[in-house]
Amino acid sequence: MRKKIFVTKQGGIGDVILATPILSELKKQYPDSYITLMIFSNAYDIVKGLPFIDEIFIYNKKKDGFLKLWNKMRGYDIAIYLDLSYRPALAGALARIPIRIGVSHKRGFWLTKEIPWQSYMDHTYEPYVMGDIVNAGLDLNISHEALNRLYIASATEFDKKDLAKKLNDSGVKMGDRYVVSSPITAFYLKNWPLDNWNELFKKIYHSYGLKNVIFGKEKLDYQWDEKAVIDLCGMLSLRQLGELVRNADLLVNSCSMPIHLSAATGTPCVVLYGYTDPCRWAPRMHCKIVKSDLPCSPCDGYHGSKCTDPLCMKRLSVEEVYKSCQEILSNDF
Repeated sequence: MRKKIFVTKQGGIGDVILATPILSELKKQYPDSYITLMIFSNAYDIVKGLPFIDEIFIYNKKKDGFLKLWNKMRGYDIAIYLDLSYRPALAGALARIPIRIGVSHKRGFWLTKEIPWQSYMDHTYEPYVMGDIVNAGLDLNISHEALNRLYIASATEFDKKDLAKKLNDSGVKMGDRYVVSSPITAFYLKNWPLDNWNELFKKIYHSYGLKNVIFGKEKLDYQWDEKAVIDLCGMLSLRQLGELVRNADLLVNSCSMPIHLSAATGTPCVVLYGYTDPCRWAPRMHCKIVKSDLPCSPCDGYHGSKCTDPLCMKRLSVEEVYKSCQEILSNDF
């Protein structure tokens, strides 16, 4: 009988990308299964069409009633909670899903298999942690190695042509080499000073002749070096971002969603770490880490951090980030 599996991963876009290898491995373990992924709408385009996801269910508790969630979860055989949401756990119990797996986090009463959070999980690559939860809950043996590759949906032909036009209009032709970066993250403690980014872009341009294509949610009020930087902030769709990263020589970024695009496309990356822990969030392959040596780093905000001035990021020098970029661009990586 075909198993119906309901998986929740509500969070940021990067969080959803990190869950994709789990879904891929679940489909291999249960090839005839029907897998539904519950996410927020923000990540829909980046996973729509992935072959191991049969259905995407968008749910927003502020707009959608509990009855909608409960009704949706009826008839499933397995529920896997890869986030810490309480409401889906309650809905799954009321829907009488026979197997309900997840970290307890105040919802253990509603789970049939409660996985305790262990201290090693704070410093272990996030897909590995999710894999350990699934293995413990379903008595599987998914290897950590199988979870190194992440997945994103491919860009449509329209997306590719539109991206090529935007790049061409900015002076980057099809086949040209370039570097990509998103200088601002969603959380200020992860941000590197914009002057440092601009200086890095200039060094890369003058040494290698490579333009630095920057992207983000919206334009920044900052004067970038006109020769070194192409500003596409606020101009690209999610799938276009994936395609932009896929065709780049290098992604340079602090810890945020774009580094997971890098892990999904195989593009080498240099990632700046201070506030967050690279052991938990850094791509496992083709990645160089530039990390603060301050004793308070990482703090990650999970344990009551009240940092208001991220010295860990400010103290990362342009020269040390550039050196890591050189190792990749000079093919010494």
